[in-house]
Amino acid sequence: MGRREETDMLLHDQDARLVYQRATSKQITKHFENNSQMWAAPLSTRDYMDLQKHLSETEASKGETAYWVLFDREAPETIISSCTTYRRDAMVNAGHGMRPVKAAVIADVFTLPDYRRRGMATKLLREVQQMLDNLDQRVEFSVLYSDQRPEFYGGLGWTPQPARHLRIVLGKAPVGMPPETDELKHIRVPQLVELGNKDLNMAKLRLSGLSDHGPNKTHAQLLPTQKLMRWHMVRSAVLKKKQLAHRQAAVAERASLHGASCKRRETGTEAWAWWTHEQRAPRLYVGRLVATRVRGMERDIKAVLGVAAAEASQLGFREVVVWEPAEQTVAAAALLVEELGHGASFVEEERPDMVPCLRWHGGERREGALVDAQFFGWV
Repeated sequence: MGRREETDMLLHDQDARLVYQRATSKQITKHFENNSQMWAAPLSTRDYMDLQKHLSETEASKGETAYWVLFDREAPETIISSCTTYRRDAMVNAGHGMRPVKAAVIADVFTLPDYRRRGMATKLLREVQQMLDNLDQRVEFSVLYSDQRPEFYGGLGWTPQPARHLRIVLGKAPVGMPPETDELKHIRVPQLVELGNKDLNMAKLRLSGLSDHGPNKTHAQLLPTQKLMRWHMVRSAVLKKKQLAHRQAAVAERASLHGASCKRRETGTEAWAWWTHEQRAPRLYVGRLVATRVRGMERDIKAVLGVAAAEASQLGFREVVVWEPAEQTVAAAALLVEELGHGASFVEEERPDMVPCLRWHGGERREGALVDAQFFGWV
């Protein structure tokens, strides 16, 4: 028997021994220890594990999260491949108005280096697909964010979606914080609740309106719930605490500003946004940007982005990032960088990573897409 035949036989024997299951507590720990190899830096493994613990205790995670593992039954302590699934509130429009549904977001896909290119992630994700398709509470669609090879996930049935972002790059000069006025307000977490409820109602109405785009298209959207906003806020706060521990106390203890709103009395129109501080990039990511009209609100959005730029500048960040920007958002960014000067610039471009890939229930082939996929939906 040749070496190749021996290798094929060993791989076949191992395939027969592979076990897929929902992770035990010990396996969950190992799952995140494995993930830390790729995603922890610059955090230590210990700090990364602590971050995951905090996130697992949020309302968006409790009772909504499951961990899945693949291992050799003869070596159960070695997790070969694993991932996390998060159940999310969502909605779809198949041409007959908006319908609330459940969706799943798949994250933390990791395979041990020694087992890569041997089909292990494929085996794991095929099992996850089958699990999602057979749940008692139907999961209408699932989203998997790809950081490296969206074509790999496309081959498994998760179709890569259009993914663009707007990057506002700050110049060399510090950006002063715009003062509050009768129209412009600074927002912290408690004040986001009322705006979040308004956002949900508007999102549902806008998705319902997409029925005009064709009766044979199905549009899907993750709902921008307060639970997801708080998940991002917890993540941002924990990262800030851990990564600023070595900096000056004045910087570390500075109260964070998490959003801004601009409401025009004469028109009643309003724009607002909330954001998170990504210390590792370092960038300020706008989790959600909302305008009550789809055009003509460049000035309002510019005012909101101006507060975001000032917050980024005060933290020492050089960029503000907005996912899936509307035309008026891009126009607002152009107005802002012109006002900022000192080398400030902006670019709208395709994202090289964090690309959402969409799969419908049962692997159905449907014409349609994921819409309004702003940063709030990412995990």
